[in-house]
Amino acid sequence: MRSGGSWRCQLSRTMRLILRWCRPHRGAHRGGRGIGRVAQLWSYTRVILKSLYYNSLSDSDTLFDCVFEPVYWIVDNMTRWFGVVFVTLVVLLTSSVVIIVYLFVIPIIVSIYPVYWSFWHLGCGHWLLLMVVFHYYKAATTAAGHPPKDKVHVPSVSICKKCIIPKPARTHHCSICSTCILKMDHHCPWLNNCVGHFNHRYFFSFCLYMTLGCVYCSISSRNLFIEAYNAVEVWF
Repeated sequence: MRSGGSWRCQLSRTMRLILRWCRPHRGAHRGGRGIGRVAQLWSYTRVILKSLYYNSLSDSDTLFDCVFEPVYWIVDNMTRWFGVVFVTLVVLLTSSVVIIVYLFVIPIIVSIYPVYWSFWHLGCGHWLLLMVVFHYYKAATTAAGHPPKDKVHVPSVSICKKCIIPKPARTHHCSICSTCILKMDHHCPWLNNCVGHFNHRYFFSFCLYMTLGCVYCSISSRNLFIEAYNAVEVWF
C-alpha cells in the first residue's frame, strides 16, 4: 500500500508540473527559468521510469541472472538430457574394462602367477568390482532427499523462491531436477542424479572404490604393461 501511494503521489506531482509548465504565463519569462522547469520535469520523468522497474532487492547479480537466463535454461536442459548419455558411457567404459580383464589379463595371471597370488587377484578384483557396481547403482537410483511439503513445523532458514517452501539448512534448489535437495552437494551428470542427504555416502563410496580399483589394475598389470611396451619398442 505504501509503495502504491508513493507511485500515485509521484504521478500526481508530475502531472501538476506538466500542466503548470505548459500553462501560458503572463508577462515575459526569462530563459533560465524555462530551462529549470525542463530539468525539473526531466528529473520527475526519470523517477517515474525508475519506479516501473526498480526493486530494493535488485542488484548487479540479479541483472546478470536475468541476462543469462536463456543460457542457464539451455545448460539445464542439455545437462538433463546428457545425463542419460553420461550414465550409458559409464556403463560401457566399465563393461569394456571388465571384458578386457576377463579375456586377456586373468588368463595371463592364472598361467604366470602362483596359485595363492591368483586367488588373491581374483578375490580382490571381484570384490572391488562388486563394490563399484553396487555403490554406483545405489548412488544413481537413490533419491537425494527433499524437504517435507506436508509438515509446517520444519526448522528452516529461508524460503525457496522457486518451490515456495521452507528450506532447511544446507538445502539448495536444483534447477536441473526442478526441486530442492536436502544437504545438496552437486548435480552429477555421471549419475544423472543429485548428490544429497540420502545418497552422499553411496557417491563417496563409489568414488573411493573406483579409485582403489584403478590403483589395483595399475599395480597388478604393471609387469604386463612393461612387457607389452618393450615388445612394441623392439618391434619398431
